[in-house]
Amino acid sequence: MQTQGVDISEHNGAVDFSALTQAGVKFAILRLGYGSDYTSLDDALFAQNVRKAEAAGMPWGAYLYSYAKDASMAQSEARHALRLLQGRKLHKKEGSYTT
Repeated sequence: MQTQGVDISEHNGAVDFSALTQAGVKFAILRLGYGSDYTSLDDALFAQNVRKAEAAGMPWGAYLYSYAKDASMAQSEARHALRLLQGRKLHKKEGSYTT
């Protein structure tokens, strides 16, 4: 059985999550941003997309587009992801999109 999801970033503009839910989309993977831990590299709509997904009752996961070429860059990218996820309630349940 396939489950339909969407990948959403600031490049999609203002997304209507309620319309996605009505169209049968079951989850969203939201871009945190890209690269090292600089606020200028955050996805400008990440926080808004989280709020909209949650308001529509849509489960979401997140990713950071990586440019890491060494351990130091990878550590900075991990800090970037953790900074943006800090304080957000991540749901763990069987069949979820987080581990």
